[in-house]
Amino acid sequence: MRKIKFSIHPLFIVFVAALIYLGYFYVLLAYLITIILHELAHAFVANKLGYRLNHITMMPHGAALSGQNNFYSAKDEILVAVAGPALNLVLAILGCALWWIWPDTYFYTQQFVYANIITAVINCLPIFPLDGGRILLAILSRNGNRAAAIKKIKITGIIFSCAILVGFVITVFFVPNYTMLVFGSFLFVTSILEDKSAYYYHMNLFESKSGHLSKGLKIREIAVPENMQLYKLLSVVTPDSLTDFNVIDKDYKIIGKISENQLHKLIQLYPANTRLSLIINN
Repeated sequence: MRKIKFSIHPLFIVFVAALIYLGYFYVLLAYLITIILHELAHAFVANKLGYRLNHITMMPHGAALSGQNNFYSAKDEILVAVAGPALNLVLAILGCALWWIWPDTYFYTQQFVYANIITAVINCLPIFPLDGGRILLAILSRNGNRAAAIKKIKITGIIFSCAILVGFVITVFFVPNYTMLVFGSFLFVTSILEDKSAYYYHMNLFESKSGHLSKGLKIREIAVPENMQLYKLLSVVTPDSLTDFNVIDKDYKIIGKISENQLHKLIQLYPANTRLSLIINN
């Protein structure tokens, strides 16, 4: 797995200091561990599929994972999104099993189990940028326009966030629920502001070539080793040319050919880290 980079938003420090001052240190610790494991699960699955999502930013509302934001298929995008909540549910189940085997551990693990359950449930909501919203975006993008799908997700986020903020206003007349205020405000801001690092985009190799086509595109031939991973061919592709790849073995013998047009189709069919030799043999 690629090295994970961590960064901290200034407001995160203020948020942590406030919670510690108010006496919520152990609750904070449980949620921090839970959230970091949640994001690492996303990064692990992304790495296995050949993507690079390796930058975790600690935010007042949780954590954000970013990196290579181009996904080659909706299926991969969904698998990465599901990984976080799935790990949280597994950890919660293991924690409950631990209580059944050793009841005395309940006192020490209670907050951690609850944190995992709540994190999984909240992230499954169909609101962007939560994981449920990412899954919905991937489904809407599968047979339609990605930009149009993003607009629909934004509208959904605004509606849900306003509903949560209205819920907070109602609680003011009884017992104010500041969690609803923070959560609703976060969803509203992320819904109206443009943050390209928050979105995972589907790769289209030919979008960048349209402007060069009127002037003519060069035809290139490049030899690549059979053990090269599929996604690495993308780094060789250029906007002003069409590239044909000659796949060679250790004896420099050509064992297969992949055109750029075929590459566009292959990244929809195979995981991005698939070796070229496997594709050629199939």
